[in-house]
Amino acid sequence: MNKSVYLIVISVTVAVVIVVLLLLPSHVTQPMRLKTLEGFGPVLRTVETPVNLVTNMDSKLKTLDQAQAELKKLHDQIAELQLRNQLLADKATENARLREMLGFQAASQYELLPCRVISREPSSWWDSVQINVGWANNEDLDAKYHGKYSLTSDQPVVSPRGVVGKTGNVSRYVTDVILLVNQNCSISATVEGTHDQGMVQGQGNFEEGKPQVKVNYLPKISQVAVGQFVVTSGLGPYFPAGLRLGTVTEVPPLKNEYPTFGLYREATIEPTADLNQLDELFIVLGPKQETKEGSKPDSSSTSDANAGTDTNPSTNASPATTDPNSTDSNH
Repeated sequence: MNKSVYLIVISVTVAVVIVVLLLLPSHVTQPMRLKTLEGFGPVLRTVETPVNLVTNMDSKLKTLDQAQAELKKLHDQIAELQLRNQLLADKATENARLREMLGFQAASQYELLPCRVISREPSSWWDSVQINVGWANNEDLDAKYHGKYSLTSDQPVVSPRGVVGKTGNVSRYVTDVILLVNQNCSISATVEGTHDQGMVQGQGNFEEGKPQVKVNYLPKISQVAVGQFVVTSGLGPYFPAGLRLGTVTEVPPLKNEYPTFGLYREATIEPTADLNQLDELFIVLGPKQETKEGSKPDSSSTSDANAGTDTNPSTNASPATTDPNSTDSNH
């Protein structure tokens, strides 16, 4: 007999047994069912355990996926809130800066032309910046100040913290600003508390990542000390007196060598204006006018004022002298 015959015989036998068991009365089959359950109970429990384990694992996996999705959603919300907070902080910083600018302009004793830095080349980062005003703005200045002020080169450029530099080349819509740390920027200055006068000049070099600014030609007996403020002296034709330039950070001993040969003292200063972060600035046009807003002064009062005060640097400026303590040198 082959295997197929054996399978047929076994199948028929099992079928007969099942039919017989179904036909037997219940009082006979009940004990047999109990014995069968008792025999196969451990097997059924063993089979049930992995089934329950797989079911529980599937439930736990679903819960973990939900938790990960919720965690990702929370991370996205945190990133969005951080971005919003940063934008709000930037707006608050900008608002505070503009408020400071407006307060400075209102409190200043000089007429100030607001401007904004629009360009700064990495190759000349500490030399110059470009601002968004030019000689095309002179028409507006003429209408506002009746020809008293105009935009020219060598005018002071300031921020609320102090002097930034001076105007350089003036084109139609853009003006170069020569920064205070540039070697081509020289300004007559005085040391507060001592009244010693000298010349502030950028050094154009770097030490510890910062360009240097020095006060040269101070008197040999000057008592200049670290921490004192240096301000414009007003002796030059363009820079008025009292504009803050920097704070003294170092006073080297006298040296009997070029260029002072021990005849003058020098000091190193740190500019009070943040020259690394320049946004909105002001050009100092001249002293504020005392005339009523919107009214044009008559010719007699204008001529009297012009006779007693040097109000137009571009036309009335006195020529530079050879004394370094009495003029702003222009390069």
